[in-house]
Amino acid sequence: MSRRDFFRTATLAGVGLALGSCRLKIPTQDESQPTPTSPYADFVFQNGKVYTVNPKQPWAEALVVKDKKIVFVGANQNVTQWIGANTQVVDLKGRMLMPGFIDGHNHFVTGAIFKRGVDMNGCASVAQVVARLRDYVQTHPEKTVYLGFNWSFQMFTDKQGTRQDLDSVCRDKPVFLFNEDGHNAWFNTKAMEQAFVGWFTPDPIPGASYYPREPDGTPTGIAVEPDAYAQVAFFTGTFNGSDTVEETMQMIIPQLPAHGITAYHEMGITAPTLEDADLGYTLLQKWEREGKLPCRVVGTLGTHDVNDNPYSHLFLLRTWSQNFRSELVRVTGLKIWGDGVYLAHSGVQLEPYADQPGFKGDSMWTVERLVKWIEPMHLAGYDVQIHVDGDGEVRRCLDAFEIVIRRHGNLGRRHTLHHTYLIHPDDLPRFKSLGIGANATALWFVNYKGQLEEAVKILGKEKVDKEYSIQRKLLSAGVNVSLGTDIPGTDIDEFAPLFQMQAAYEGHVPGDKTTLVPPAEKLFTLEELLRMYTINGAYQMQMENEIGSLEEGKFADLIVLEKNLFDVPKDKLSEVKIQLTMMNGRVVHQQGI
Repeated sequence: MSRRDFFRTATLAGVGLALGSCRLKIPTQDESQPTPTSPYADFVFQNGKVYTVNPKQPWAEALVVKDKKIVFVGANQNVTQWIGANTQVVDLKGRMLMPGFIDGHNHFVTGAIFKRGVDMNGCASVAQVVARLRDYVQTHPEKTVYLGFNWSFQMFTDKQGTRQDLDSVCRDKPVFLFNEDGHNAWFNTKAMEQAFVGWFTPDPIPGASYYPREPDGTPTGIAVEPDAYAQVAFFTGTFNGSDTVEETMQMIIPQLPAHGITAYHEMGITAPTLEDADLGYTLLQKWEREGKLPCRVVGTLGTHDVNDNPYSHLFLLRTWSQNFRSELVRVTGLKIWGDGVYLAHSGVQLEPYADQPGFKGDSMWTVERLVKWIEPMHLAGYDVQIHVDGDGEVRRCLDAFEIVIRRHGNLGRRHTLHHTYLIHPDDLPRFKSLGIGANATALWFVNYKGQLEEAVKILGKEKVDKEYSIQRKLLSAGVNVSLGTDIPGTDIDEFAPLFQMQAAYEGHVPGDKTTLVPPAEKLFTLEELLRMYTINGAYQMQMENEIGSLEEGKFADLIVLEKNLFDVPKDKLSEVKIQLTMMNGRVVHQQGI
């Protein structure tokens, strides 16, 4: 089954809930809060394979839910006392029940901004991109701006893409194309004119976020990293306030229950400025009040620019953490974009890139500047989440955390380095000793869109073998490693945890057995993957005492699968259907049970 068929099947299956095909009564928000004096449960699940992710009680037969929480996990014979006239009793008939999935890094609010318009996936050259764009423009003459996504620098085998290439298709309307991970953009001359970008426009962060230029200084039409393309993006209408945010939320968030996601860590909401991202959290809380929000959200305030004032951000973060602290939506930390990505040579490396001798990548996030930002957040009780791609930036971040932690102690913080494509072996033990977590994307462990092969070309085989995607070594050392799909770094139809896990379990993108497979020591067991997608994500979000495993006293965030995952062949994992999703004691998806 292809990933698109998989998502189409799962999403359509979830429609059954809205059509009233479910046998279980779906309580409203008011009904999901029974009279406090009632001794009976809301739901009793029995006769199942209950996988708890609790090492003290790994498996059970039955689970009981009352007042949004789990009140019993154990044997079938012990649930009778909980069953009353209004209790909904679910005979699992041997199905697997487990905690809901927790995505540890995503942009579900506005990630779809980077996935609109014409999809360039599969194009292998500038000429093919231009041809696909021409077909799209001819098919949609009504559009005022032409958007697209999924081009990559690796497509530029014959020549580099330029504004003139896009001008050859459309000169009188702006064209704006995001690359495959949303870190870079390609646009035409009309887009530059509307945004007042030209030879006179400075690079926002020289060497890290910039415009490649023509001999006279005019940008070529490529922008590296968001600080460079933001001005063009917003002036060409890729972002139109709350309407855009609600549109992109609607593209992703309603799909989450069908794929078993009950909570996620929001790592940055796109807005004209990062400070304006509170609009996204405002809309999340609006959905929560309306009963439309099907998951928990732990959010962050972000920064790209080292020249911002960390204490101004601390003040704003305090304001956000007070304003956004509802039952399902909370903001708890800072997000820093420490470097770029190795595919664009903007990730910071310890040694020069193999294909660009003498160049290691650049970032203004030095150790001293990182300390300047991390320390006040650490002391104020906020977790710091940092985007890191290259082994050089990983070391900088660990050096900065070490300085802060030596001065003040860990203080219970859950600081985490995200993506961690490349880690020098000397830095592996430092994660555990400092209490620093790691987050990764399962698809990126394998040859996703040819990236493993590109890594060998860009970084060199020796470095790839030694450092590339070695997060399993962190996990084995006792480091908290979580998983997240990081839209737009992956496509919308790829965020399902079972689809992601199959890649890291089997060794290649589901359905594609022709590509290069990583060595076995870089892949994961099913048990490891399930922990990374549940309790480890909860730990990262400071919620391990509330969600992430099935234990008495925790919130009833759980899923029922049609089959026991431990009995399913590796290449069939993504085909297993999620038949019921419960979040906060409320059924938010049901099909086939």
